[in-house]
Amino acid sequence: MREALESWIRTQRNDGAAITELRRIATGNSRAMWFVEMSDGARYVARVEQGGVFGTSGASEFELMRAALALGCPVAPVRWLEPTGDVVGQPFFVMDFLDGAATGRDDRTMSDALATDFVQRLDELHRTDWASELEHAGDAAHATRAQIDRWHGVYLDATEGVAIPLLEEGAAWLHRHAAPIGRPGIVHGDPGPGNVVHDGSRVLAFTDWEFAHVGDPLEDWVYLVTMRGNRTMSADEWLALFRRVAGVEVTDRDMHFWSVFNYFKGACANATCRRAFATTNPAPNMGIIGTALHQTFVRQVAALIGGTT
Repeated sequence: MREALESWIRTQRNDGAAITELRRIATGNSRAMWFVEMSDGARYVARVEQGGVFGTSGASEFELMRAALALGCPVAPVRWLEPTGDVVGQPFFVMDFLDGAATGRDDRTMSDALATDFVQRLDELHRTDWASELEHAGDAAHATRAQIDRWHGVYLDATEGVAIPLLEEGAAWLHRHAAPIGRPGIVHGDPGPGNVVHDGSRVLAFTDWEFAHVGDPLEDWVYLVTMRGNRTMSADEWLALFRRVAGVEVTDRDMHFWSVFNYFKGACANATCRRAFATTNPAPNMGIIGTALHQTFVRQVAALIGGTT
């Protein structure tokens, strides 16, 4: 990998710099993260796909990150994309390495100052004028329905067309209850502690953009409350922070609908891991995510829509 990556980076940079350090810096589920230091001191991160896990692509992630950077959002500068998989066996892209005080992915703590800045920067991401940089984002007004169909297609592809009745019902329920989007924005898709580089009190960059798309910002706010940020503070504390910092109100209806959506999305994405485990990526976490975690999310979808019409 080192020799192939070095040769490719030299071509992109049009120079003869050598790799002086190459090491894996994060396990990741959808992507493997490799720290790369060059002989001239330049430092990069190579973000390498792992067999199509989660039904996402490095190419779309690269596009969203490049657009966010151009719009002034906090994101690591992206450099080059290799979409074919011919260089290291999987598609990848390269971005700049950012120094920060980011803790491990399982550490969900945030100082008050950091949580406040995080909410402010996430709100700015949602409100940015994305259309100038994302001309092919699709029909933003109907993005919620498009996302339901997208994830439904991801799970059916992963199961080779074998339907899971509870996910079929989940998709139907979501379509029945989807509300018009008031103001479409860039949705990160996986925001919160563990997916941010910071200096202790300020956000330097949002990371892990594989789920990013144009859609309803409520997806992010509810995901932050109920999933990635639920060990950071209580739901009431998050909701109060949203109101105070961003003027965002999340209703009970919003919480219910987007909780169903996020678990549905998670169940569909996790279904891809079983196939990856059986083919290109036989790591234990792939097997666990594709079976036990997938089933947990399916059950959450069923529990949340049970008794509603």
